[in-house]
Amino acid sequence: MNNETFLQTLEETAKKLSIRLSYEDLRKGEVNTHGGMVSLRGEKRILIHKGLSTDEKIDVLTEILAALDTEGVHVAPEVRDRITAVKKPA
Repeated sequence: MNNETFLQTLEETAKKLSIRLSYEDLRKGEVNTHGGMVSLRGEKRILIHKGLSTDEKIDVLTEILAALDTEGVHVAPEVRDRITAVKKPA
């Protein structure tokens, strides 16, 4: 699976978990982050800096999804393996 497809599969996983995902400029002003998950008015949202490379977006989104319960949604085996690997302690 190429990186663009991998990222798209991660994005679809977030959607299946009813989490809104958006790419924003997170490097403005005092904010300087690659991204993270927030709750805004009761809605879970994932925000990722739009200036990141595809590989970096994959890393950030994988880490966020690894902190969530993804067992109840269908995820491609290659993507699930990566999420599971991030969950395991180093």
